[in-house]
Amino acid sequence: MAEENELAEWFEQVSGSDWLWYVKYLSANDTYAKANVHQGGPYVAKEVLRVVFPHLCHRAEREENPDLFFDAIVDSHGDYTTNLRLVWYNSKRLGQPNGRDEARLTRWGATDAPVVSSESTGSLVVFAYHRIGAGDADGLRVWISRNLEEHDRIVDRVGPIEPGVGLVLTSTGVLLSDVLIAADRPCALTAATMPESWKARIPTGDEIIARVIESLPSSRALAADDRLMRRRQCEYEMFRSVEAHHVLPRLQHPFDSVEAFLEYAHTVTNRRKSRSGRSLELQLAGIFREEGLSFSHGAHTEGSRKPDFIFPSIESYWDGNRRDDQLRMLAAKTTVKDRWRQILNEARRVEMKHLLTLQEGVSEEQFREMTEEGVVLVVPKSLHKSYPTTVRERVLSLERFILETRRQCKS
Repeated sequence: MAEENELAEWFEQVSGSDWLWYVKYLSANDTYAKANVHQGGPYVAKEVLRVVFPHLCHRAEREENPDLFFDAIVDSHGDYTTNLRLVWYNSKRLGQPNGRDEARLTRWGATDAPVVSSESTGSLVVFAYHRIGAGDADGLRVWISRNLEEHDRIVDRVGPIEPGVGLVLTSTGVLLSDVLIAADRPCALTAATMPESWKARIPTGDEIIARVIESLPSSRALAADDRLMRRRQCEYEMFRSVEAHHVLPRLQHPFDSVEAFLEYAHTVTNRRKSRSGRSLELQLAGIFREEGLSFSHGAHTEGSRKPDFIFPSIESYWDGNRRDDQLRMLAAKTTVKDRWRQILNEARRVEMKHLLTLQEGVSEEQFREMTEEGVVLVVPKSLHKSYPTTVRERVLSLERFILETRRQCKS
């Protein structure tokens, strides 16, 4: 309860018109989880630069590698304080074809400092930037989720976060980037392309995924890993555009009270959580069907346990004549840092538990713990480069998982 109150109090301290939040999962490229990282520090997305550092954006058009300095406090870890450097490496923007165009927050101190420690890889973090007026932010306060409870409380406050995406929003939960730029994205729907029924109501996750597959007929020819990632991105863009169609007109009209506004924001957040909760499972189920795999989705094993997928079927799982090594289970979680232990008892007959994730990297220590507990990570191929070399060699791609499952779990 003390930790719960601590986070709630922190939310209050960084709320108000002077604060803008950037919420993301820390990837291996943000921390020192990868051995070849020479300068640890989170990448700063272009949306953050545009909204939080407008003057730096102007400087980046004419100066080489513009930077600025400000103090930061990591409140979640004993008020760890440091003076940060935000540097925008912009050689590509200034005409070098093979140059860089990325910004990083650097000078966090030692390699085991809270934000850049390899053990923080996969953690959900809130960067609360302090800004007065229209200038660049002049200070930063940070909260790194320390456990599953804190992770869930942050998600309750701001809505679900996609690994590799992040959200820029006000402290009241109003998006300043994603919804507003959704129409610029390839799979975003416009008033002309949106189904008429969707203009009156938000479609279900199944409906959006069906529309995604219809919109990307060529995706069926892609390898399973690329198919999943392409459809995930398209689904995300499509949902955001539909949400914008419903949300933006409402935000243009005044609310009767602060409570009414917060209630509406809470409704939007809950809708995002509902979509995100089953999205990855539904995408995988569609790919497994396309690949001709036999499986049961969301069936109960022992007691009330319910793994995401059982191969080849739940009937086979309960068949006493089938050997244990002819069964497989797969759990699907967008991130695993604080959640992977939840799957350990989901299917007693299956010794090795496969876990698919979109998390961009884990530390060697986190991976060792998973391996010792019999967890096998399945990660889309394009994300393998985010993992330490020693881990990368032992992570399965989705394509390989499907091939192995087809051989091992014949109906």
